[in-house]
Amino acid sequence: MERRRRRIVRAATELLAEHGVESLSVDDVAVRAEVSRRTVFNYFHSTEELLIAVGTDILGEAVDSLQMDGPPAAMGGHAALLDDLAALLRSIDLLGTMIRLTHILGPMGHQDARVLAIVRDTMLSVSDRLLTTASRRHPDVPELDVELLVSSLLGGLIVLHKSWTVRSGLADTPETRQLWAELFDRFIAQLRDGFRALG
Repeated sequence: MERRRRRIVRAATELLAEHGVESLSVDDVAVRAEVSRRTVFNYFHSTEELLIAVGTDILGEAVDSLQMDGPPAAMGGHAALLDDLAALLRSIDLLGTMIRLTHILGPMGHQDARVLAIVRDTMLSVSDRLLTTASRRHPDVPELDVELLVSSLLGGLIVLHKSWTVRSGLADTPETRQLWAELFDRFIAQLRDGFRALG
């Protein structure tokens, strides 16, 4: 069953890349995945659910590439946890993944409220992976505090994504990547030291 679900998601991803979100139909997905229309709806009750699954798959690839199999990090409390998570997120091309995700989900990109909502739900859907990793690597930090930090990180990334797309127009250039790095660093500083650190 999982294999069939993956085939449906892969078919939807291919069709989105070829024709865009406005042209996506369950009938076309079913044909591409070589399953019935009913089978598609058995796994996904709406087109939005299918789009979120596509987004989760794309972002999940980036999350899966994180070097998360190492031993627990050195005992350093909350500061070490934040530094570790920030380093993990910097180690992958998170921006490139988010650009691809936004482009593939809609021609309007950052101007489409539905696309932004799907990006948001997609990012929240991978929170469990980061939470599990963070808890394992930092057993000295209370689980509630780990969950609060991971949630803050993901929520902040959603805000950064929206701000970055408005200012960059989704252009992937050295300048816009520098902008992303500056926004990310500012966000981490805010998490570490609070709003007062920003002046």
